Order: sequence, then structure tokens, then C-alpha cells
Amino acid sequence: MKINLTKLHKGKHLQGCYNNYVHDSSKSLYAYKQYRIKTNYHYMGWEVYDGETQISPIGFGMSFKEARQWLKDYLDEE
Repeated sequence: MKINLTKLHKGKHLQGCYNNYVHDSSKSLYAYKQYRIKTNYHYMGWEVYDGETQISPIGFGMSFKEARQWLKDYLDEE
């Protein structure tokens, strides 16, 4: 099954870094139907949610690609 994630956050914010813009991954949020992939950490710690309930393993520290694959595998099992 192929899933198309929708970005629900703004990709950049103003900051005094290279070119004055940098991606703030702690504000990232992606969606597929009622499922969400989000993080509160920089570049690691992505988690998968069904609504407000976390369904991915707690404290696993997945990368974004791993979280997307985890959601795909989860949906394939259902």
C-alpha cells in the first residue's frame, strides 16, 4: 500500500542561521487520513498517532523514514 502524507506545518521559520532560514523539525506534522506523524525533538524521535493516541512504540526514536514505513506496515496489517 502506498500512502501519501500531507504536510500540516510550515517548513521554515526565521532564524539567524544560513540564509536566515532553517527548518525547525520540532514543529513538523504530517498526516494520512486520521493518522499523524510528528515529533517534538530535532531530527529524531518521530512518533505515529491515531488521532491523539500514540500507536508507535514509545521511546523508540525513529527517523522520519522509519516512522513512515512503520505506518505503512501498520496499515498493511489492518
